[in-house]
Amino acid sequence: MIFSKNSTSWGSFYYNQTEDALRVKVKPVPADKSVEWLRYEFTNQTDNSATIQLEWEKLIIPFKVEVDLDQNVIAALRKQLRTETCFTWQTWDQAAQYCAQHKTNLEEGLLWADSATSVNFGGSHSFTAWSTKAAILDSLGRGAEAITVMKKALPYGDMNELYFYGRGLTRAKKGKEAFDVFKMDYDKYPDQFFTNVGMARGYSAIGEYKKGLPYAVKARAQAPAGPNQATLDRIVKGLQEGKDIN
Repeated sequence: MIFSKNSTSWGSFYYNQTEDALRVKVKPVPADKSVEWLRYEFTNQTDNSATIQLEWEKLIIPFKVEVDLDQNVIAALRKQLRTETCFTWQTWDQAAQYCAQHKTNLEEGLLWADSATSVNFGGSHSFTAWSTKAAILDSLGRGAEAITVMKKALPYGDMNELYFYGRGLTRAKKGKEAFDVFKMDYDKYPDQFFTNVGMARGYSAIGEYKKGLPYAVKARAQAPAGPNQATLDRIVKGLQEGKDIN
């Protein structure tokens, strides 16, 4: 298969070998059924590769394309951070989040997180920006600093942010820390659906199932119709049976 630098010529009538960009050896595969019109399909897709198949009549001609996803994304982020979007903390945070989630380019990602949380770009009171920085610090093995940063982030969290952060702690089997976050959320937003569920989960995380039950019952009464009610039914039943609902 020949890839040409000349993309304007019609077919192979004006083919010139000096314009070759790449030649790839491929093995044609018989098609299960005839393909009337030439088409290209993308199969075996992963985060960093895909098989491209040229399909026509009774043949499939496949070739695999692989890229260094992280390297390409990081390069694109660096470019983006030099545009007019760099004046908002969200842009710096999105770049730092990619590093945190993929555990790549962490040192530079930490610098991006510093920008996201700075007064200059407006993210100094953002729970999201501070929690991104904490995640990068944790990935760098600087756990004590990450804990300090999260303590700074918590007062800036809204009801949903605190609830879902607490849920992450329960999944990580950090029961006491989860309870403290759910309690903070409840104190800021008392007797709301999410905060009642949070208290039920928080007490469950520390093994206090009976104390969590009244909050679950209140949350069940507040639950929107649909899947939430079924979930709360399971939570109430679990606490009544003395089982961890997390």
